[in-house]
Amino acid sequence: MRGRHRSSGFTLVELMITLAVLAIILSIGVPSFRTLMENNRVTSQANTLLSAVNLARTEAVKRGIEVTLKPEPGGFSDGYCVVVGAAGDHADCEAAETANDLVRTFEKPGALTLADNGFAGISFDGRGFRSDPAVGAADPEITLQPDSCSTGDLRQRKLVVSNGGRASVMTGEACT
Repeated sequence: MRGRHRSSGFTLVELMITLAVLAIILSIGVPSFRTLMENNRVTSQANTLLSAVNLARTEAVKRGIEVTLKPEPGGFSDGYCVVVGAAGDHADCEAAETANDLVRTFEKPGALTLADNGFAGISFDGRGFRSDPAVGAADPEITLQPDSCSTGDLRQRKLVVSNGGRASVMTGEACT
């Protein structure tokens, strides 16, 4: 008598059901993963911007002269740099490099919007205090958000520099 030999493996029906379940899981997970990646990009850029502010302040104290975090002519969204001198001393980062006053440049962030509240740069004096915008003026703020952020989403970060030169990043701000 011959024994029945059962083959091991998956049937076509089992494979199709598995693929359908996988497609459903991916359709739910991929948009969440994209949002996670964008939030990480905003956090990373906020930390880079915070380190740039701290670099400018540290260089000002180390050199004992005014040092500025300066945006490119199109704003912080086009990149920024740390330069020796006041905010108005150089037209842009390239001019500071030509004058040998460039400390460091920071590239244009990808897929992010950086907006400031209308200042030409953030300058620190030789003691580490903010010298420009002048004391008494509104604290400089730089907001960061993903390009795809919808109005009202709580995915914006805001960097603020106090009169004393201390920079902080606030989270949980609504996108505009």
